[in-house]
Amino acid sequence: MVKRIYILLSFIFVGICKVHTQPAIGQWRDYYAFNDARELSISGSKLYCAVANGYFTYDTENGELNKYTTVSGLSEVDITALSAIPQKQITLVGYKSGNIDLVYENTKRVVSLPFIKDKPMLGSKCINHFYYFSSLVYVSTDFGLVVIDPDRLEVKDTYFIVENAGTLKVNRLVAWNGKFWAATSQGVYSASTNDPLLISYERWSREQFFTDPAAECRGVTADETHLLALEKVGGNDILWMNSGSGWVEVDRPFDETLGVSIGFQKIAAFSSNAIQKYSLQGEKLELVSSYLFGGTPKVADCIPLENNALAVADEFNGLVIISPTDHSVHTPTGPFSNKFFHIDASANMVVAASGAYDAAFGNFWNPFIAHTFSDGRWSYYADWFNHDAVRVKADPRNPNVFFVASWGGGLYKLNSGTLAEHYNPDNSTLQSVFPGQPYCRIAGMDIDPKGNLWVANSEVPNPISVLTAHGVWKSFPYYSAIGTSRIISLTVSPSGIIWLALARDNGLFALSPGNDVEASSDDIYLKFRPRDANGNLFSNEVTALAFDRDGYLWLGTNQGVLVSYNPHRVLQGETSFQKIKIPDVVEGLAVYLLETEEVTCIDVDGGNRKWFGTAKSGVYLFSADGTKQIHHFNTKNSPLPSNTILSIKAHPVTGEVFIATDKGLIAYRSNASEPANTFDKVYAFPNPVRPNYSGVITIAGLMDNSVVKITDIAGNIVYETRSNGGLATWDGKNRNGQRVATGVYLIFCSDSKGEQAAVTKLLFVK
Repeated sequence: MVKRIYILLSFIFVGICKVHTQPAIGQWRDYYAFNDARELSISGSKLYCAVANGYFTYDTENGELNKYTTVSGLSEVDITALSAIPQKQITLVGYKSGNIDLVYENTKRVVSLPFIKDKPMLGSKCINHFYYFSSLVYVSTDFGLVVIDPDRLEVKDTYFIVENAGTLKVNRLVAWNGKFWAATSQGVYSASTNDPLLISYERWSREQFFTDPAAECRGVTADETHLLALEKVGGNDILWMNSGSGWVEVDRPFDETLGVSIGFQKIAAFSSNAIQKYSLQGEKLELVSSYLFGGTPKVADCIPLENNALAVADEFNGLVIISPTDHSVHTPTGPFSNKFFHIDASANMVVAASGAYDAAFGNFWNPFIAHTFSDGRWSYYADWFNHDAVRVKADPRNPNVFFVASWGGGLYKLNSGTLAEHYNPDNSTLQSVFPGQPYCRIAGMDIDPKGNLWVANSEVPNPISVLTAHGVWKSFPYYSAIGTSRIISLTVSPSGIIWLALARDNGLFALSPGNDVEASSDDIYLKFRPRDANGNLFSNEVTALAFDRDGYLWLGTNQGVLVSYNPHRVLQGETSFQKIKIPDVVEGLAVYLLETEEVTCIDVDGGNRKWFGTAKSGVYLFSADGTKQIHHFNTKNSPLPSNTILSIKAHPVTGEVFIATDKGLIAYRSNASEPANTFDKVYAFPNPVRPNYSGVITIAGLMDNSVVKITDIAGNIVYETRSNGGLATWDGKNRNGQRVATGVYLIFCSDSKGEQAAVTKLLFVK
């Protein structure tokens, strides 16, 4: 018997009137910086620009930009070399690790060649340059030259060009006038391109034209009739040219000349902040030392273009095109940098802190920068006179307001990404580690249910301050009670208790400020280390803490995870903790949640599931009770740029999980979001579902644990599920595992108590 749901429709459905274009569940998105350009390559009208975490292309004819990252299939980050090979329709990407990726232009397929990376040897394997010659790719590395056959995807030879198979850093290689010319850390080496025994160091000879033949050659480059080499010397470096009649000194352009390039009848030598152009006869032409749009170049690479233009890989602006009349930036949108230490999100925006402190709580001295992501666009607030933004906190009363903590510069209040207030010892109860000096270190902050902002002020006599909802500052002199100067974080429980995570093995500090936060007479506080129900002390060092949707307290430690189911009893001394036992891993062997991992951060998503970041093993997602692993993402099975996770935050509306690593920011679209209070904004996406779409369909805007039933227009139920917080998903198949037919489908939603309901529509095209 077919079960049916009947509903009287008071309208005639004529189409889907609203299309939501959101990423599908399970999709990754990179949020990498693309302004930190480091190397250029050119193929026809297309420029290829490498950055730390990927590369992008810019077509000078139509202005099209395309980016390539780990999300696109690149194997890793820390790119050190990039070369487009139009003869093979491939792009070569080299990494600091020694790994090489081949990206096929037509299909965008990526093939990884880990031969060098996996080679058992001491020392650096960094890839410095690719050179295509006679159907082979010559790879310059920190230890020598490697020859790769791009058709057979194999290593053909390795050239150690000094005796005893010694390692020698090769910066670049070029073929000219029947010879290979290698720019190395100990001069220029050459050998015949026709020599079949280049594997022997005796076939390579060091050229003697440098003023010091053993001086580093920063680079070699050539066109059909000119060969150029750059000698590193004390003082201004020397640019040499060979036009077939021997070597001549062209110029001594800069004290630290980084490289030289040739093309379109021009030569360009560049330092980190200037570019000197020359004619092919060595005549000095214009010097570029500033941009027309303002600022000084920060040059990593430069190549001449047609019409007397230059392409610049700028470490601050990305790709800059310099023409005689205009200087323009052509870079994909992204954050200012890949430095992310902590993130938080509201319904309107994501904000990230881009500073850091080290294991000894010393500054990294990164400029104070708070990144803001809203409406698909990145912006940032910077205070160049302060350092190290380390924590952010969204104001639940205003989704446009964030507080940003500095490790030395006090506390900032941002409204829509602009500065609203800057709190420091001069205008608040916050204190400096060294009175009168800029060492006001804020370890964390949170907002209690009454709207009071609580601030942890590290290494000072009054380590806790509060900015009341009425705008009054008050500090609490509990340094002696806390017993340590180093505070990791501050979190407010759902019941209003202030929790501090303390550094090393100092445990936790809990404070109840009573009914009047401005009075100390009713304060109750307790410092303690986590114990189990029998009073046995855990040796774990607390590294992170979070309260879930049930009010339970989850602790990240250097040895896994602890949980307390009665944290509200802490000030009565009755709070206990326990490890989470993972069932049925190995029969007879107790295995506990992440017990071998250092947990660095915890976030609870809208479905009450737990996201754990670790120091070395990537990201874990566990069920609400912590007993079932749902996902484990690392650099081997996902686009994560690193396994060192610094912060995690699930977006309350979209369910996109933002993951801050020590190599940059990336996000995963999960199947949970914060639940809605009503069914006012229920919708499904993608809508319509087109024939070429094979991902899951998402129903959003749901209440917590909603019952979702999907029927065809006749009322036949094809699928039924419950939501994770505010989201539910459907794979587009019926109960028999078959893809449903073309048609309109109705999605019925009701809350867990059956008190509220809603219906939305979905067009499915098979």
